[in-house]
Amino acid sequence: MTGYDGTSMRMGEALPRQRVAAHFRRAMLVLAVLVLGFGGYFFGGFVRFTEEVSAFAHPPAVDRADGIVVLTGGALRIDHAIDLLKDGRGKRLLISGVNPGTSAATIARMTGTDRAWFDCCVDIDYAALNTVGNAEIADRWAKKRGFKKLILVTSDYHMPRSLFEFDRLSTIQSVTPYAVRRDDLWQRDAFPNAAGLRILLTEYAKLLATRTRAGLGLLPRQGATSEIADGGERAHRR
Repeated sequence: MTGYDGTSMRMGEALPRQRVAAHFRRAMLVLAVLVLGFGGYFFGGFVRFTEEVSAFAHPPAVDRADGIVVLTGGALRIDHAIDLLKDGRGKRLLISGVNPGTSAATIARMTGTDRAWFDCCVDIDYAALNTVGNAEIADRWAKKRGFKKLILVTSDYHMPRSLFEFDRLSTIQSVTPYAVRRDDLWQRDAFPNAAGLRILLTEYAKLLATRTRAGLGLLPRQGATSEIADGGERAHRR
């Protein structure tokens, strides 16, 4: 009788352990499926993002717009934007996100541009701290100038996120992308090198975060007073 009772007790103790083990295996299986699914989504999205950036790197000829907006932070962006202005593609140019210590004269000198272009047709934004701020201040600038159509100039890898932010604006009817290619980030037409891969992964993660915040209604606001100076405003930050 004692042996029978001991066996029953051991069997009774084993059953809960088996159930726990079964639940654990199912949980691990679900977790593995979720990880694989998310990994596939992330990888597939990154491939599409890379293809999009590669396509942006070969901008077609752009039609004339009301204004041109260039976002600082990348090599040759301002040079390309000034070339578009000189070519008559826009009435005015907004250089957004300029360091407060940088004057119009300094930018003119660094880009080899006649200061007269800044005196007549260039505005400088010192307030934007990020891409959200760039878009919001461009919206204020366009509203003040009565502009509805813009050409947006930024680096190729930065263009998808920039367009996402500019699409939220109510004042602007259309934004034509003009992407500046970073040749040092690509080893062939559609394949980034190691440095390019790091930048693309970082930018793709930022784009996903931006979309997520927007979907949740948590998109951060710039919250700064616009500080836009005419390029010819002599008294402003010489």
